[in-house]
Amino acid sequence: MSNRSSALPRAQRAVLVAMLLCSAASPAFAAADEDEANEPKGDIVVTGHAATDSRAKQEAAPNIIQTVSVEEARRLPDLNAGEVISRLPGVTIAADSGVGHWINIRGLDADLTSTTLAGTHLPPPSPVTPQGGGRAFAFDAFPTGLIGSVTVTKTNRPDMDAEALGGTIEITPKKLAPNQGYFVEGRLGSGEQLSRSTAIADMALSAGIRFGGHGIGDGPFTLVGSLAYYQDALGTDDRRVSFANKSGTPDLAWSGVTQAYYQFHRKTKGATIELGYEPDVNTRLYIRYVNSGYQEDIARNQLAFKLGSPTVTNANGSLTTPATQYDKSVRDMLQRVSLHLTEVGGHHQFGNLDLAARASYAQGQDYRPYDTLSTFSNKAASGSSVTYADAGGEFPTTTFTGTDPFGTAGYKLSSVTNNSQIYRTREWSGGIDGTLATSLLGGENENIKFGVNVRLRTNTHVFNSYTSTSVPVLDMASAAPGRNILFDQSHYANGPNIDIDYMRSVWANGTGPGFSNNAQADAYASGQAQQDNRENVFAGYVQGETDFGALHLLAGLRVEHTDARYQGVTSVPITSSAAAGGTITNGKGSILVPVSSSSSYTNFFPSIQARYELSPSLIARASYSSTIARPGFNQINPSATIDAANNVVTTGNPNLKPITANSFDLSIEHYLPLGGIISAGAFDKELSNYIFSRTQFGGITDPVTLAVLGNQATPTQVITYANISHAWVRGIELNYDQHLSFLPGPLSNLGVSANYALIKSSADIRPGEKGSLPGTSKHVYNAAVYWDDGKLNLRAALSYNGRSLLSVGATRAKDQYLEDRLSLDIGASYAMTDNVSIYASGRNLLNTAKIKSEGAATRITQLQLSGSAVMGGVNFKF
Repeated sequence: MSNRSSALPRAQRAVLVAMLLCSAASPAFAAADEDEANEPKGDIVVTGHAATDSRAKQEAAPNIIQTVSVEEARRLPDLNAGEVISRLPGVTIAADSGVGHWINIRGLDADLTSTTLAGTHLPPPSPVTPQGGGRAFAFDAFPTGLIGSVTVTKTNRPDMDAEALGGTIEITPKKLAPNQGYFVEGRLGSGEQLSRSTAIADMALSAGIRFGGHGIGDGPFTLVGSLAYYQDALGTDDRRVSFANKSGTPDLAWSGVTQAYYQFHRKTKGATIELGYEPDVNTRLYIRYVNSGYQEDIARNQLAFKLGSPTVTNANGSLTTPATQYDKSVRDMLQRVSLHLTEVGGHHQFGNLDLAARASYAQGQDYRPYDTLSTFSNKAASGSSVTYADAGGEFPTTTFTGTDPFGTAGYKLSSVTNNSQIYRTREWSGGIDGTLATSLLGGENENIKFGVNVRLRTNTHVFNSYTSTSVPVLDMASAAPGRNILFDQSHYANGPNIDIDYMRSVWANGTGPGFSNNAQADAYASGQAQQDNRENVFAGYVQGETDFGALHLLAGLRVEHTDARYQGVTSVPITSSAAAGGTITNGKGSILVPVSSSSSYTNFFPSIQARYELSPSLIARASYSSTIARPGFNQINPSATIDAANNVVTTGNPNLKPITANSFDLSIEHYLPLGGIISAGAFDKELSNYIFSRTQFGGITDPVTLAVLGNQATPTQVITYANISHAWVRGIELNYDQHLSFLPGPLSNLGVSANYALIKSSADIRPGEKGSLPGTSKHVYNAAVYWDDGKLNLRAALSYNGRSLLSVGATRAKDQYLEDRLSLDIGASYAMTDNVSIYASGRNLLNTAKIKSEGAATRITQLQLSGSAVMGGVNFKF
């Protein structure tokens, strides 16, 4: 039978609904001429770039930056700080399950990018990152309602943390303007996720006040706080294919397929508060607290087809493969991702010397109290098979013979697993910075800045595992009484969903009748995942700035010393000499032995940045900067898994060196009226010691592993990580944004914004074989058209990320790719009064799929659809 069916594309419905919502927010179209006739003539007032200081900040900066304010961010339905900046030149975002998570800058993967809040480094709140380094900040933990602005720094200064090889993303919290007594602003909105027809709630509130003086809005004290809450129940359809990749089988033959029907229930929350004290213009003290993150209930009903061999090519080009077993499972998981930051600091001006100091504690944590997987299995009857066409395409057709995978008959409970885990990164940091006004070189605005900083980082992973050794006799019909669910927007059937509440009551946290487990084996499995890492960075720097007429120069040197220790475990046979000091056995002849390694190194980071004002609106820049990216904790941790029977070892590499970069930039920027810009730039990053996964033979130096394997008469296959000597990333960035105020009549309210980046990278992805670096999209562009007449703002925005390498396989045919992605968002707002506006927006209106492939774009291994969303509500500001 065939499970292929057709349905009206939801993208069409999403675009239609979003357009209707936006039209509801645009009565000003009809009233525009009347308002223009009744109001006095004068300068055009827009709510775009001219209403923010973003462009002015970029223009005045001594280095290359780009900034987006929260007012600009609110024009489109961007849910977090990462989605906001993904519309800047050369910036891409990795999305999963319909939400943007990690940021790549200039073709370098997210683990090589640093994120700070008001200058303080933010630890990663989740260990899951695209390249597995575990250092990338997950932006879905930081909602848009908490930001005042976001800045991308592309050329690092000596007074900035050097751990910014891709770049630095600086989140600035909301604050009072210098002469502002108070403010209150917020948003109240709702909407619908169209993938599962579920509701959205979107609320934000920010307020600030000066006090301690003669009245409200006056005094030396300031208090600023923000609250944000976003709730949705997004649904995702995720279909994955494993290719057989065996000699003698067709190129597109399958070995297995999974169809996962997800239902997410996420609540994203955030709060910031800052108390400041400014007794005079020379002094400011502050204490700041940030708490953000999300809680998500995840329900995943998955149908898996396990296929055998041989695969036969039919006359019409389709393939037929024997089916061996069908598994239907339900995953029940609760995830709590959080970020906490507490900071105190301030500065005081002593004559020509300004001294600043700060101390902070930050923690990123991914806590999963439970992650339960209940599986029902159905062994396929003899002669069962799957026939499929367009096997490597987006929506292959499938026909099943023999055992029916979509019904409940024949499925019986086969296993239940559960785990809980905490992944936590903590950072204690502090620093003292001094800025001294000087006249050593005879330039204007001359100063020397110097300072010392320290970051003390811990990274731990605690894991608790449960695997059933026996389960009760249970037919799936009892657990899945519902209808057959259509999957991938009605392209496929997925069988009835297993009821999570029913399975919770049956399993009862392992105490249900008929369940048992091996506590010793579970303790052993839990111990294998434990890690405890320490990484301390001590830094000092000096930099100078001065103006020589139209030329502004910044130059300096930063020095960072890293002192680290990494701890984990390796499983060895009890009979091995390496078993001494072991802790946990599995009852089957193996024991866990603690292993550790240490690393200590010092790096120097020179930098020089030149800014030349060719005219008041035309700026040329040239810069050289240097940065670092330390190895991921899992990459450098010495933990190993030893398969002595097959002579294979999987391990981290404690001898890894950090990646370093020398970066060269040239750019020219022409600033236009009303916040517009035309700019062009070129960059070249020369990388040393880039880290790749590697499979090698021999070369083992770890004493624990050597004690197990002996003298390696036959070289052991080692799956690990290694440095390569050299790699590079080069590209150009073009940017154009202009309010077309020179056009006649109402057309003067139109505007155009577009940017494009051409990025190329190269490295030895395998010994002797060149390829692009993971995360590099050759073509990246954003384009938007907008209408802004001071009351009505309409905007439609396209974003495109080109194909990029996701992971390196043993051969080019095994390389994993993320296919190109084009998405469309629209937004509209209408100012009802000076203080209140209504808004409407549409998100992912093309229902763009996340697609992964293996080797070639015609071999799709994953297609994930998350649907579109429409939203609307009220903004207010006083």
